Amino acid sequence: MYIYNAAQIRGWDAFTIDREPVASIDLMERSSIAVVQWIIENYPLQKQFYIYCGPGNNGGDGLSIGRQLQDLDCTVQIYVLPSDRYSKDHQEQARRLQANNFPVTMLEGESDFGEMAPDIIIIDALYGTGLTRPVTGLPARLIDWINSLPNKVISIDMPSGLPAGSIPENSEVVQADHTLSFQCPKLAFFASENEKFTGVWTLLNIGLHKAYTLFETSIYTYVNEDFAKTVLPSARPVHAFKANFGHACILAGSEAMAGAALLSAGGCLRSGVGLLTLGIPETANMAANILYPEAMCAAKNQWMQHAFYEKKTAVAAGMGWVKDEYHGHLLKWLISNVSAPLVLDATALQIIADHKDHLLARPKGSITVLTPHIGEFRRLTGSVAPSFDRLEKAREMASTYQVFIILKGAFTQIITPGGLVYFNGSGNPGMAKGGSGDALAGLLAGLLAQNVNPIEALITGVYLHGLAGDLAAQHFTQPGMQITDLIAAIPEAWKQLLR
Repeated sequence: MYIYNAAQIRGWDAFTIDREPVASIDLMERSSIAVVQWIIENYPLQKQFYIYCGPGNNGGDGLSIGRQLQDLDCTVQIYVLPSDRYSKDHQEQARRLQANNFPVTMLEGESDFGEMAPDIIIIDALYGTGLTRPVTGLPARLIDWINSLPNKVISIDMPSGLPAGSIPENSEVVQADHTLSFQCPKLAFFASENEKFTGVWTLLNIGLHKAYTLFETSIYTYVNEDFAKTVLPSARPVHAFKANFGHACILAGSEAMAGAALLSAGGCLRSGVGLLTLGIPETANMAANILYPEAMCAAKNQWMQHAFYEKKTAVAAGMGWVKDEYHGHLLKWLISNVSAPLVLDATALQIIADHKDHLLARPKGSITVLTPHIGEFRRLTGSVAPSFDRLEKAREMASTYQVFIILKGAFTQIITPGGLVYFNGSGNPGMAKGGSGDALAGLLAGLLAQNVNPIEALITGVYLHGLAGDLAAQHFTQPGMQITDLIAAIPEAWKQLLR
């Protein structure tokens, strides 16, 4: 699902109006019906709503929502900001309210904001995606007043005052509990700085014309379950054997962190890979043989031999390593000599932070994947930056070194060497535990080993990892889940995606 900017969203509306065809006012009605349906599903006993409307189409949505809630016998009060230029559809919605003898209060000053009991739900329909400048004056004071209240707040399409594609310049933004966004997410939703404004956001399908996405693209894509299902590996042939599904190699672990290697192995084996060889500390071999008898263990003296990698179809390295001279030399050798896809995580990233020029020695055409969390990415780039600045630095680094970057966190970002960005829609904060990245690195290596399109393998792996985390959290709770629970849930996650 593409993430469009404000101009593209307006274009999608216009395309739908022209091609369906449908009147603009009817498209607005469609949007408000979707909002009201969400409200009655999530607040079935709630009967009191105060709706604050701006002069544009977002305000028109609010007027329509109010009329429909009143038709459901809810108590509704509507407040409208004064303007000398209301949108055409806003004016039509106002006319429909007047025809129903529905009173509207004009917001001439702060005394008109209304008396607010704490159980009343506020619906914010002041400004949508078309906002191009910070909110000031009476609207800003209204937003401050809304934010001072204990009431639940639902924002329509965007929290008012929040630009669709950036972090706001000031704090005059509605702090919503829920944001009900139409058709596609907005880029602003993916910045951690904006979470306090958006609350929990939900996409409402309002039936915009699907053909628009065939010619209007974006460098940003949101990966939900429907999208993830379109990039899954092909069905396994009936007459397949293990060699058809690749041979992954994991070089990981140390005396103090052997568990990182084992978690990586667990993630890899749940990928569907045909074979797995582990290059792990000798003291961990017995544990690996007990936990994962499917995996083979290789002696340390093989790890820098060309013959060892002849039939390996993907390699993951760095999880649980010690940052020392040996591992620095091993990593440099791997980057220069192994042409199979290479997934680099954890300590390997720390080494690369000091020697980024190593990446330039990759064999031509080789796939390289870096999987930093935000702290590791900070070391790679040497700077602390807001979310969107960090994203641009990641796109720049991916292009400069021709690598894929998996920037881990909420809405993990998959960044391609060509500058495309995929925001992952699965996962939860319960996954923010040691070992989560180790399991992901192994899972990615296992998928890449199967000789599938690399970006499809990475999207599948990241989504599958997050979905398994969601399933583990459902069973064990977010605080109570372990990463071993996540690994154990990967088969159920596969089952859900393959339906």
